[in-house]
Amino acid sequence: MRIASLSPAAAEILFALGVQDQIVCVDQFSNFPEEAKALPHLKDHQQVRIEDVQSFSPELVLTGTVVQERLAAELKKAGLAVVHQDPRTIHQIYESIRALGALLGCDKEAESVILTMQQGFNDVKKKAALLPRKTRVYIEEWHDPPFASGNWVPEIARLAGAQQFPVKDGELSRAVTLGEVQAFDPELIVISWCGAGQLAPKELLLKRAGWDQLKAIQDGHVRVINDSFLNRPGPRLVEGARRLYSWMFEQLHSTNS
Repeated sequence: MRIASLSPAAAEILFALGVQDQIVCVDQFSNFPEEAKALPHLKDHQQVRIEDVQSFSPELVLTGTVVQERLAAELKKAGLAVVHQDPRTIHQIYESIRALGALLGCDKEAESVILTMQQGFNDVKKKAALLPRKTRVYIEEWHDPPFASGNWVPEIARLAGAQQFPVKDGELSRAVTLGEVQAFDPELIVISWCGAGQLAPKELLLKRAGWDQLKAIQDGHVRVINDSFLNRPGPRLVEGARRLYSWMFEQLHSTNS
């Protein structure tokens, strides 16, 4: 099957399932694993040109998350076979992987990917249970205006040992005010700005008016994570959980020493 994968998470899942040879093109943000970088990349993640997709004669087009809903509808209107996935919880991510496995005839591989993720999350959860207390953590998905990370991120932060900023599991990421963040007073701030990777300039956050009063900033506890470890609903979310746990572990033990 000729697959146009316009979602970075979908591309990662396809590689994990071992069907990467069926991918004919990917979106501009698909950069993992390393082999994905060699595939043809289409520009404008939310507004990929239909004719560019059609030029690869795909039998299946994969899109993902709320930001590509309109694109998925336009591609379907153009007569393309589109599967749009918008998981918002860890369980729904497992189901999306399972669905792709069923569609592509690799059910066993899908179950193996899911099991590996479950084991990884469980390992982090067991370690986090031994932390002396939970750390108040604010994770930010976007910077202007500030958006607190939602969807599956609250679950991941919590299993990693965090007292997570109040965004409900499965709730879309949402804009926040300085007042809300001040009331929560995070001990750790994690920057996970969409599309910025590991290069997010945290000075944009540190220089915000009033934010210098937050404990995390005063104590120098602001971290930048490669956003693909938290923003992509796929196998590498486990690595995001590991990083969150490691930062809380380091912070709590440095405070107690």
